[in-house]
Parts: sequence; C-alpha cells; structure tokens
Amino acid sequence: MLILCNGMPRSASTWSFNVVTGLLRRSHPEQTVQGAYDEDVARFLRGIDRDTAHAVLKCHALDPVGHTLVHIGAAKVVYTWRDIADATVSYMRMFGDDFEHALQVMSTSLQLYRFHLESGNAVILGYDDIMDHPVEAIELIAHYLGLEAGPGVIAEVSEETSLDRVREKVEQLNSDETKARLIRHENTLYDPDTLLNVNHIRDGGSGYGRELLSPEQLGQLEDLMRRWGLFE
Repeated sequence: MLILCNGMPRSASTWSFNVVTGLLRRSHPEQTVQGAYDEDVARFLRGIDRDTAHAVLKCHALDPVGHTLVHIGAAKVVYTWRDIADATVSYMRMFGDDFEHALQVMSTSLQLYRFHLESGNAVILGYDDIMDHPVEAIELIAHYLGLEAGPGVIAEVSEETSLDRVREKVEQLNSDETKARLIRHENTLYDPDTLLNVNHIRDGGSGYGRELLSPEQLGQLEDLMRRWGLFE
C-alpha cells in the first residue's frame, strides 16, 4: 500500500505521517513499513526496498507520477489543512521565508486541496479537529486505510503522537548524539524516522495568524482562497 501524507505546510502533516506509520506497524507487525519525506514521488518510489509492504511518503506537493497515482486510485492520501493565515505565519517562522514566498507555497497547497476534494479518494482532516479530537481523527485514518485497529492500538498511537510527547521528541533532537543523524532541509534539520524538525513545535495554537498579518496580506490570502474556490 502506498500512502501519501500530502498536507498543507504546518498543518499537522508530520503528525499524519507518524499516525499512519504507527497504525501500520501495530496492525501488521510482520510487514515492512518504509517512510520518508520527499517532494519527488517518483524518486521515493525508486528507492523503496523490495520487501516493503507499505510505503508512506510525507510531501506538500505532487509531481506528475504522484498526480497519476492519486487520480487512478493507486495511492491513498491523508491531506491535512489549517487556517491559511495560521499556516502562513507558522511557515514563515519555521523556515525564515518572507510572505511572498509563503504565498506561493500556499497557492500550490490550495491547488492540491482542490484536487483532492475533486478526486474523492483522500481523507481530509482539519488542524483544529486533529488538535481537539485526535482519537477520532486517528480512527478515521485507520478506517480509511482499511486497518482493523482496536481501541488499544488507537490509544497507543494517540499517546505517541500527542503534543506533549512530540515536544519531548523535539527536545531530544537537540542532543549531540541525535544531531549527527539529522537531515538538512532548507533552513532546518529533521529526524529521518519521525520527520520532526528541530524546533518543530512553535506555537501549536490557532487564530494567531490573523493577528500578525497585515490587512493587505490577509486580503491576498483571501484572494488565493477564492481562486481555488475555497473561500467561505
């Protein structure tokens, strides 16, 4: 099974990756699960080991191969989204990019959001629902993937991916022993197993983006939402 955790940047896409891999490894402990972060789906597929039963890729875009696999139903998709102002500000803080670059990134993500809505073969989760009702969100993912995950498995995955537990894991990334195996991406480093970035959790809340962006910037984000038919 190929699963793409193809979320909006800073929308809990890393959470979805760890939920999916956690569910698969507990539901099928005898099967190999291979996961990674890569914006090149074709490159990821070329690197999959032959004995891999389940391949899980976190990405924020889709190359032509990814689009085709999703379109024909050959790949499962977990798409996470977030209030666009919060996602934009969080992205700028995380990677040190300016608003114009973040705007381009969000445009690509909204285009994918529209694509997944129209394809109808993705499970789509909102950031606030994930934060407020993580157990229900994990159950939804398990059902979507066709996994018979009982309450015990759901509880284990929920605890492992909880905000407090993630904060602990992120703190461990600062140790000298761990830093040696981190992978550089843009202006940050991430763990190849969990895909958590150094300083991954910046705020974790909701609503602050609209307080920090200017009226003009908010207007540009609203225009972007209208362009993709997503403005309420």
